[in-house]
Amino acid sequence: MRHARASFRIAAFLTAVTVLACAGGEKAETADSAATAAAAAPPPAESYTMMADDGSWSGDITPAGIVYRPKRGDSLMFDYKAPTVNGAISEYDVLMTGKDTMRVSITLAMTPCTAGGNQYTHLANLWLTGKHSGRELNTQTKGCASKK
Repeated sequence: MRHARASFRIAAFLTAVTVLACAGGEKAETADSAATAAAAAPPPAESYTMMADDGSWSGDITPAGIVYRPKRGDSLMFDYKAPTVNGAISEYDVLMTGKDTMRVSITLAMTPCTAGGNQYTHLANLWLTGKHSGRELNTQTKGCASKK
């Protein structure tokens, strides 16, 4: 009888191992793995309005796109790409290709700022490089931004 019980236990063990191996060895989600996945999820998209220190440009960052409006000339529209966030600093970097190739890089830092006599919640640095309508762009400027 002992021999039959041992054989049954061995068979049950081998069946369990086979079932787990055939199932691909998937692991059940634990509280730790769920917390890790939640921590890795990007923050929800936020919208900002921006203004240059000297009033030479304004702009918006929204999930619909990034708009750069110079005081003179045509506005430029870039696709939205989620920022890289490092503490209180958000960095947006978008490359637009097509007839012209342009890049906009915007860094927003959670630092109070004043532009055009208005108070804003973020300090903004904007770099615009590339070629637009046959003209070389190489703009680096400071401004301010606030959430919409």
